[in-house]
Amino acid sequence: MEKKRNSVLRHSRIADFACLALLFIVSLLGYGRFLVNVPIHDFYNFFFPYRYFVTDAISQGVSPFWNPYESMGLPAHADPQSGVFYLPVWLFTLIFGKYTTVCCAIEYIFHAFVGGAGFYFLAKHFAKDRFAAFATAAFYLLSGFFVGNAQHLSWIISAARLPWVLWSFVELMERPSLRPMLLFPVVFSLMLTGGYPGFVFVLAYVLAAIFILYLVKGLRNNRKGVVRSLAYLVGAAAITLCLCAPVLYSFWEVSDEITRGASLDFDKTAEPFTPQGLISLIFPQIGVGERNFIGTDPTMGSIYMGLLALPAIVVGLRKNRNTLLWVLVGTAVMALVAAFGTQIPANRLAFEHLPLLDHIRLPGLYRLFFITPMLIVAATGISYIKDNWPEQRKSAMLTTAVVAGLFVAVAITAGIVLASHPSAISLWQKVLAGALIGIATFSATAIAMRCSKATSVLAIVAVAMLAEPVVQANICGTETIYNTHGDRQQLSLATSTEGFPVPDSLSYSRKLIEKHQLHALWTNVGMFVKEVEYESYNPFRLYRHKRMLQKYDEADTTLVLPTAFFPTTVLCDTLPHFLTPDTAYTGKTEGVFSGTLHNATLEISSFEPGKIVINAQATEPRPLVLCQNYYKGWRATIDGKPTEIATANFAMMSVQIPAGKHEVVFEYRRPELKWLFMFQIIGTVLCIALLCGVTIRKLGVRSWMGLRLF
Repeated sequence: MEKKRNSVLRHSRIADFACLALLFIVSLLGYGRFLVNVPIHDFYNFFFPYRYFVTDAISQGVSPFWNPYESMGLPAHADPQSGVFYLPVWLFTLIFGKYTTVCCAIEYIFHAFVGGAGFYFLAKHFAKDRFAAFATAAFYLLSGFFVGNAQHLSWIISAARLPWVLWSFVELMERPSLRPMLLFPVVFSLMLTGGYPGFVFVLAYVLAAIFILYLVKGLRNNRKGVVRSLAYLVGAAAITLCLCAPVLYSFWEVSDEITRGASLDFDKTAEPFTPQGLISLIFPQIGVGERNFIGTDPTMGSIYMGLLALPAIVVGLRKNRNTLLWVLVGTAVMALVAAFGTQIPANRLAFEHLPLLDHIRLPGLYRLFFITPMLIVAATGISYIKDNWPEQRKSAMLTTAVVAGLFVAVAITAGIVLASHPSAISLWQKVLAGALIGIATFSATAIAMRCSKATSVLAIVAVAMLAEPVVQANICGTETIYNTHGDRQQLSLATSTEGFPVPDSLSYSRKLIEKHQLHALWTNVGMFVKEVEYESYNPFRLYRHKRMLQKYDEADTTLVLPTAFFPTTVLCDTLPHFLTPDTAYTGKTEGVFSGTLHNATLEISSFEPGKIVINAQATEPRPLVLCQNYYKGWRATIDGKPTEIATANFAMMSVQIPAGKHEVVFEYRRPELKWLFMFQIIGTVLCIALLCGVTIRKLGVRSWMGLRLF
């Protein structure tokens, strides 16, 4: 009996692996063109340079904790979107060494597949049907969120991990055991360390709703089971804290020093989903390509889930008897309402009174929490139709035929409009293209249901189910993912600087683009050419740095300073000023100085992320100013002896140099972060190893290649 059970389980796992392999192929079919094209917009202006910086530092044996090039130096480990503590980035570096445009595509396709794989197991938990889980997993990884927000890599990472977190948490509450207790911390930590924090804030409320549901059900029916679930839940929480410790510590430490650390004004939230965006359910090309029509950024305009998912959602809602699924449907409705942002005044109540939600600047992210539950419902609908096919065949045929007819009517209307109103060509071309795709999809499905035997209906419907979103992803990809005419040579040139050359002065992207002829880029060039920019395209900014630039922002003036300098005068002043190499400002009276530059010289001999070496010589004691933001963790030595770091010009680091010739070393030392990160790595590896062991034991595999496993 035991052997038979193990055999069934092994065959089930083999079928799961086959479905996952097919999902990987779907990922390649949907996004494979990215491999031969270049990323666009935020992908190459923000995420690409940051990935390049982190992987370049790691590959050269330098800690990526401090980024010296953006906004005059930032603690990269505290930037939620940097990926410094995201373990796949370190693994990626070991494999590829250097981040390129092809690496962008590989990372994106990888995360799309991971999201699909997670959704497969989540959907199978609810639908109990492998085909339904596979179909909706394909819909998920090709959905409007993945296509629309492709350029926001941290958002894609959050979407890739969300199904895994939900599945492991539900498993932990329903069947508490070692496997979900180990899986949940791993996937949640990956979501937190690599993703966008806003998704974690919303997810916390979803998990709380699920927890309350199971707590109430358990207290009514099985109090011993509640105790067991709580015990495993506490264990999972403890492991999660260990795996998330470095990033949580970094966030807590920087929260009072960054411009994004405070709550937002509800009226200043941006780029919500709009009512016009609902058309993306049927015409995804409009959601990502017609900003004037949808009234928001194209990245936020699509909730597309696959055409054949829509009737399945209707069936799933009608036949659903699962309380948990209804809870998720409720969260989906609330998420859709929240996605409309300021367009619905009632959203202000949640924004202003629920903790953490007042940190979400882009309400469009809520779309993911609408798409995910709706596709779970679609999985249950597909499963119901499949299990009750003889009874459902006629109604399914009629529905698909009617929908195909509606698309025919839309196509005719679009053709008439295009013929009579050429000015509307862009929008109506997309309507016509979408209608033709809809006709092909639903007609093929209806014909399959009418003419094929039961065994072949499933295969033909599956092809129609997959072909439609794959085609849509390839069409929409040129709007939000990659540029088919992009200059790969320019981006290759951007990553060609070897080592860590010494920068001579502060600069900014526009000047660096002209200097290095990187016309394909428009910002954050400093990380590529390894020169210090005083202002960068990054929402992560230190208050002190923003205050220093106040006069320059008001006057729209360029800041010009050498990377390090000897000021002849240091004044005590608490107001921002325009800066010159001759004058610096301090907030302490003891820092006041006046002198000359007679026989005072300095040379930066080494400039690495987190370590800067300066050879200085002066005939009298005087302050030396380094154009890097001061942040806790910086230490300075003069000839190997520790010295105090003061702040100059509100943000820069300054040390007092004695008369004579000296070597000054500024070093960013964070041993506690390195230890916490080491614990994260070891903890993650141990959890994965134990998960593999549990899975192997469950499959009944006791040996591999002649070696006894247990």
